[in-house]
Amino acid sequence: SPSLRFKRRYIAYRVLSEKEVDFKELSIAMWNSMLDYLGEKGVAESRVWVLKSTYDAEKKMGLIRCIHTGTENVRAALSFVQKVGDQSVVIQVLGLSGTIKAAKQKFFGERSLEAFV
Repeated sequence: SPSLRFKRRYIAYRVLSEKEVDFKELSIAMWNSMLDYLGEKGVAESRVWVLKSTYDAEKKMGLIRCIHTGTENVRAALSFVQKVGDQSVVIQVLGLSGTIKAAKQKFFGERSLEAFV
């Protein structure tokens, strides 16, 4: 039915870089790439959100939320990110999940949520 909420997907990613990456700079680089690739309308329609609370600076891993129909576009946009701040990076997409909890267990190697509290 039309009242169904959008199916959310969480895209797990890892940043490959020499040094640590500042989340704010990473987030800016991701947004710029998505806006360049998808345009404002595409980003809005995909309901993209870069989740700061899920970013693990040590592992350089995090999650991006979007709707299920937007995952391929977001994946593609991430592949174009080459610089964060002044360092060269590659953003590797680890996979997709339907919930934050499942994504963390599947891709960040967390056994349970206790590890994150």
